Amino acid sequence: MLFQAVDLPAQRRLGDVQGFGGAAEMPVFGDDREAVHQPQIEVYGRRQVGRVSRVVLDHVMHRAMNWGDAQAVLRDTEVSLDREGRPGGGWKNRPMDAAGVDAAVIISDPHVAPAQWCAAATARHPDRLATVLVCDGTAPDIADQVANARENPGVLGLRITTAWPPCNVERLRAGAYDRLLSTAEEHGVPVCVVGAGDLPDVAVVARAYPTLPLIIDHLGLSQPPFMPADDPPWRDLGQLLALADLPNVSVKLSGAPTLSDTPYPYPDIWPHLRQVLDAFGVDRRMWGTDQHRVFGRLHGFDPVPRYPGYHSYAQGPHYLLDRDEFSEAEKTAPFGGTLRKIMGWPAVPAPSPTPSPTG
Repeated sequence: MLFQAVDLPAQRRLGDVQGFGGAAEMPVFGDDREAVHQPQIEVYGRRQVGRVSRVVLDHVMHRAMNWGDAQAVLRDTEVSLDREGRPGGGWKNRPMDAAGVDAAVIISDPHVAPAQWCAAATARHPDRLATVLVCDGTAPDIADQVANARENPGVLGLRITTAWPPCNVERLRAGAYDRLLSTAEEHGVPVCVVGAGDLPDVAVVARAYPTLPLIIDHLGLSQPPFMPADDPPWRDLGQLLALADLPNVSVKLSGAPTLSDTPYPYPDIWPHLRQVLDAFGVDRRMWGTDQHRVFGRLHGFDPVPRYPGYHSYAQGPHYLLDRDEFSEAEKTAPFGGTLRKIMGWPAVPAPSPTPSPTG
């Protein structure tokens, strides 16, 4: 699905997606109803603005709160499983389609989206879905799991979390993840890291495994609403910027507006975000939203009320895409090209043009 070549500043401020490839049945991406039944996904899309077509990648979303049974959790994506684990239904996600989303990466976390579901979904929709695995780094067979990870169709990489629970970073320092990391480097498996507060430790890992692609999630910063922002919010920015000197480290711009105290387009984050963009360059930065955390609706957590950094899904990409200071290359790479290159996922073929009714 393609975006209409129209100017939508009012809709973006309100979070209204009408006009983003057609009117959505649920008009506001910030509406809680859209945050209820989503698995953890990282979303890719293709937009057309004027004569420029670009692939848009949202590299972080999460499954929201389960307010129904297991089938209801997957209903909106309709890549659901029946009771025997077989995929049922076609790919159909009204909010995603309304936003021009073409493909997604599912985070296969046993507590969020089980591996069985992810495997069935990617097998059924290999052109639209891929997977990043969350593994137990201390498992006895972790080396075999990592070595064989990319033999599974649609698997792009791994994810580890040092920021939570707090004991995880101590395990990292003690070498508990060494087999995972060394095997990932040996087999060219990229590793995403949720490491807020632990970036100096991530730097040690990056130097120890210099050919291992590491992707820093969420700018490596503590972000609302489920974690309190640091005081000040960009306190540890220097630790992130130091990682830019390591060529195997990339950064994910996910959730940046949650650190803002001002309305869209969040001018107060720009002095900080500009430093990140300059330090990592065009080819080592990726855009993302972490939108269901932004909504305050995450599986396993109590819902949280609106907070200053709350923003709609439509506002998530456009605070970047609408900035005139960026070249087309600076918009194209972070919104799809960088992840496809680093994680090795072939581009989604462009949809066939719809013939004009007038010929």
